[in-house]
Amino acid sequence: MALWPHGRARRQGGRAVAVIAVDCGGTNLVFGVFDESGGGDPAGVRPAPARAGAIPEAVVAAISPLLGPEVSAVGIGCAGLVDHVNGRLVWSPHASGPAVPLGPEVARATGLPVLVDNDANLAALAEARLGAGSGGRMVLFVGLGTGIGGGLVIEGRVERGRGFLGEMGHLVLDPAGPLCACGRRGCWEALVSGTSLGRSARELAAADPLGAVAHAAGGEVPRGEHLVVAAAAGDGEAARRLAAAGGWLGRGLANLVALLDPDVIVVGGAVAGAGEPLLGPARAVLAETVEGGGRRRATPVVPARFGRTAGLVGAALAVGEAA
Repeated sequence: MALWPHGRARRQGGRAVAVIAVDCGGTNLVFGVFDESGGGDPAGVRPAPARAGAIPEAVVAAISPLLGPEVSAVGIGCAGLVDHVNGRLVWSPHASGPAVPLGPEVARATGLPVLVDNDANLAALAEARLGAGSGGRMVLFVGLGTGIGGGLVIEGRVERGRGFLGEMGHLVLDPAGPLCACGRRGCWEALVSGTSLGRSARELAAADPLGAVAHAAGGEVPRGEHLVVAAAAGDGEAARRLAAAGGWLGRGLANLVALLDPDVIVVGGAVAGAGEPLLGPARAVLAETVEGGGRRRATPVVPARFGRTAGLVGAALAVGEAA
């Protein structure tokens, strides 16, 4: 992983003191101050920009109050295709526009070295080093948020392929399935993600304005979290929709297990907060559909230890590694 400009984080007394970590997802921009061992807490949340060109300015505006002499560098995780060597956001699935020199622009505005990487890569690093995948030689991270991202860590290092490994949300599982934001049908993230659960929530609320999902939404536009709340409250259709999403999660995981055979799969992101009503069906379908399922050791599917903060922890770890 590389800092922009290429070099080392600023240090005091021979050591870096603090890192500003930023997670720019499809819905929110989350940020906070962390140390290089991953310790810290989010300091704020802002809506993520709809245009890629607006991301550098939004990041700088968010983190400016956190800047100080103790801060040594900035680590940024973004959804989409990232040129981590040059700090460029090549393409975002959630923000329109051409490639953005995110690292150079934030470095210019803050005067600090900046690391930019894919958000799922950073979350995978955190979970493999310190989290739910700790101890595994090959750790596969699947991040369920607005879409689906993934990262693969082997022997403590993020694997990149030719630079863009892990863009698994657009694996097509059902060619006749729902339309994805990418324009194709039946992509994995069109079947199980915050976007797909939100679609189910809106459908159920429209079908029954007095039902559990509409009640959970409380007058707001129904979102995936409202579906989860309704399922937990005993609404049968909400529970069925959540379990169906878990089934699609398991089918996608079966393909990845057949290809990679990881030691452990860590499922993170906001949607993973649904817990066992989602992960239980995923494990069951994975066991049923993976090739040789009855004769091979089951692949553990576990929730992320760091939850929504995994990308922030990973950003701090990556800066410490690059410094």
